[in-house]
Amino acid sequence: MVRPIYFNGKFYSGGLNGVHRVADRLIRECDRMLALIPPERRPKAYLMTSEKATWAPQLEAIERRDYARTNQLWEQVVLPFAARDGTLVNLANLAPIAHRNKITMIHDVQFLFADCGYPARQRLGYRWLTPLLGRSSKATLTVSEFSRRMLQQFSIASAGRTIVIANGADHILDAREDHGLREKLDLEPLSYVVMFGSVKAYKNNATPFSAFASGATGPTRLVIVGARREDLVAAGLAPPPGTIFAGRPSDDELRGLLAGALAILFSSRTEGFGLPPLEAMLCGCPVIASPAGAIPEACGDAVLYAGTERASEWSEAINLLRTDPQLRAGKIAQGRARAARFTWSEAGARLMNVIQQVAGEAK
Repeated sequence: MVRPIYFNGKFYSGGLNGVHRVADRLIRECDRMLALIPPERRPKAYLMTSEKATWAPQLEAIERRDYARTNQLWEQVVLPFAARDGTLVNLANLAPIAHRNKITMIHDVQFLFADCGYPARQRLGYRWLTPLLGRSSKATLTVSEFSRRMLQQFSIASAGRTIVIANGADHILDAREDHGLREKLDLEPLSYVVMFGSVKAYKNNATPFSAFASGATGPTRLVIVGARREDLVAAGLAPPPGTIFAGRPSDDELRGLLAGALAILFSSRTEGFGLPPLEAMLCGCPVIASPAGAIPEACGDAVLYAGTERASEWSEAINLLRTDPQLRAGKIAQGRARAARFTWSEAGARLMNVIQQVAGEAK
C-alpha cells in the first residue's frame, strides 16, 4: 500500500512573498506530476491548509483539506496527527517537530542575523525551532549550495543530509507583458532602473540610494517596487529625490515594467537564492547585483556586479548600461540563457524524487 503524501499549506493563509511563491510553485509541479500517474497507482495526496486560503491553486491530483485555523499551534499539534500515516512535505521553512516522516525545506539562515528584519520574538523562535527541524526531518531541502553550507556551518543540518533544489524562474513567463503601469508612471523605455524596496537591512537599499543621491547616475530614474516611501523613511532609509514608487504591481505589470527598464538593481548583502534577478533576465532586463550570498551562484557571469558598500560602482554600472548598447544587449542574451536553466518542472521533479525516496524508506 502506497503511503499518502501531505503538503503543509499553512503558508497559504499569509500573503505572497518569495518563500511562499517557491512553496506554491513546487506544490503545483507535484500536482502536475501526480496527475500523470494512473489513478489506481497514484498515491493519495492532500493539501492541508486554511479554509480562508483564497490564493491556493486549483489542483487536479492533490485533494484539499481545509481547517478553520492554521496557526503555529495547528502546525505543531493538529497537522502531525492528521498526517501521521504518510509523508509530510513542508516547503516554507517551518514544520511540526513531532512528525517522524517529514521533509522540510529551509530556504536560508537570515533569521540568525540582526539585520534580517524579523521581530525579535520571531527570530528567537526560528533559532530554537530550525535546528530541531533539521535533526528531525528525514530529508532537509534548501535552495542553493550557499544555503547548504550555511545550514551546516550553523549546525542546523549537515551538508551530507541536505538536498539542494534550486528555484525556478519561468513563472514570470506565464504573465502577460502589461505596459499600463509604466505608462501610468510616465516612464520612457530605458529611462529608469527598477529595485525592490525593503526595510530589511540585509536587502541593502541604502547603497543604491546613495548612488542616486550623489547625482552620478545621470538622467536615469529610480523606480521602487513594493515598499512605500513612508515605510523606508521610518526604517531610517533616505530614498533620493525623484524616486518613483510603483506600489505592488501584478505579475503582468511587473513583467511590463522590467521589459522596459534599463536594468534591475539587486543589492542584498546576502541571499539564500535570489529569484528577482532571474525573473528580470527572462523579461529581457539586465541585472546589476552585489556579489553576495547565493547571488553569484544563481546569476553567474550574466550580470554586472557592484560592491555592497560601494555606491560609485552602482553608478558606474548604470552608466555603462545606458551608454553601451552592445554591452547591454550582451547581458540580455547571457541573462536569458542563464535564467532558462532554472525551471519549476526541474525543481518539481527533484522534489518528487525526494518524496518517493522518503516514502519508500518510511517504516
